[in-house]
Amino acid sequence: MLLAEQMGAPHVEHPQLTITVAAEMMRAGKLSCEEYVGALIERAEHHADLNAFTHFEPESVRAAAWHADQNRGAGSVLGPLHGIPLAIKDCIDVAGLATTCGTPALRDHVVNRTAPLVQKLKDAGAIVFGKTNMYELAFGITSNNAFTGPVKNPHDLTRSAGGSSSGSAAAVAAGYVPGAIGTDTAGSVRIPASHCGIFGFRPSSGRYDSSGVMPLFPTRDVPGLMARSVKDLQLMDAVLTGDGSDPSVDLSSLRLGLPGPYFLSELETGVSAAFEDMLARLKSRGVTIVDATLHDLARSLDELSDPIRAWELPRSLAEYLETSGAGIGFDALIAGIAGPYVREEFAEALREANAEDLAERYRHVVSVALPGFRKKYLDHFKEFQLDAIIFPTTPILATALGEEGDVLVDNQAVSVWRTMRNTVPASFYGTPGLTFPSTNSVQGIPVGVEIDGLPGKDRKVLAMAAAMEARLLR
Repeated sequence: MLLAEQMGAPHVEHPQLTITVAAEMMRAGKLSCEEYVGALIERAEHHADLNAFTHFEPESVRAAAWHADQNRGAGSVLGPLHGIPLAIKDCIDVAGLATTCGTPALRDHVVNRTAPLVQKLKDAGAIVFGKTNMYELAFGITSNNAFTGPVKNPHDLTRSAGGSSSGSAAAVAAGYVPGAIGTDTAGSVRIPASHCGIFGFRPSSGRYDSSGVMPLFPTRDVPGLMARSVKDLQLMDAVLTGDGSDPSVDLSSLRLGLPGPYFLSELETGVSAAFEDMLARLKSRGVTIVDATLHDLARSLDELSDPIRAWELPRSLAEYLETSGAGIGFDALIAGIAGPYVREEFAEALREANAEDLAERYRHVVSVALPGFRKKYLDHFKEFQLDAIIFPTTPILATALGEEGDVLVDNQAVSVWRTMRNTVPASFYGTPGLTFPSTNSVQGIPVGVEIDGLPGKDRKVLAMAAAMEARLLR
């Protein structure tokens, strides 16, 4: 059973509030911010064994809540996120706090700047509740971390919370906070959101300001959102972009595409059953589901991936270390990596970093190959008249804590990296992707379902998910 359903301490109702409901109650004077955050702090301290946070100072949170209540009492103009505590992934800068990125070399990396997207949330009234644990340097898709320790899944403490935004997802799922910010390069918001049974949103590339956020591959990196309802994602997205549009969506008019074997083959049995059940439920509400295979994905992604990784990783990280005042360079950062698996993955990503033809290959990818790849996606939507594609967020369930290589799936050994197979394409298409919890779990372990739309159609994707939530998940 989810920890948020187990706890019998006082104020048990407060940690279940969504952002929109809690904000409305506080603006109306039906709930004080101090009372609200007090209940959340109590829960976070009671279940600290989840290891969701790298930085958590209850007294500073209480002080911010007191100021929020004072502002309301004084008749100040209140923002849409007034009094709402949010968790921030520990690779996103918040002035006065360390941005450790979950790695030893940055344990004392206290920054003097706040990432613009965090500042926008604070300007709207949000409170930083804490910095969340993550996979080391955001370079993995489990919640294992050799330096900070693993983040446990609130649904099953023996399993991974997913990665790399592990702590953000666990904190939302366990009721510590109603919402959180993560980052997503190849699925690092959507995977942990799926594994923890919450809603996770990767926006279109460039929709949110990424400055002040530790980068890996800027062509693919985006900050992303996590919450327990789509309305909350819509609200945070509107705060960050100024776009509060809410397209009308009728489920009976939706046309969703099944994108073919790349996404739908080799699914764990429980994942397949949950996904088929969700498709049946959608069809019962009038949604049209069509076969719409995206061809040659694996080959295309391989061709695009290597030059982007080899060119962007050392340059983007070196620039971040310099501008954030880390006091160390790229080589020192890599030398200090705690996890042997992370070191191996960095070495593989940088294998061709000094190749003589890398600059030309990279130029070709970003100026020719990638635009062509994205055009095929747009053409695909036009050909099949799609509103979105739909698929299981992860082909396999949350894996056991500590597993990093091969894992057993339906009694067969498969690479743990299969976890991120389905979330990778969106990062190259630059498209918005949203994962939501299936109505069925597998022995209490959540199964996520994802919809990906067209680049720039973020509010439509959010509206589609809101309609599904209202009709199918509530």
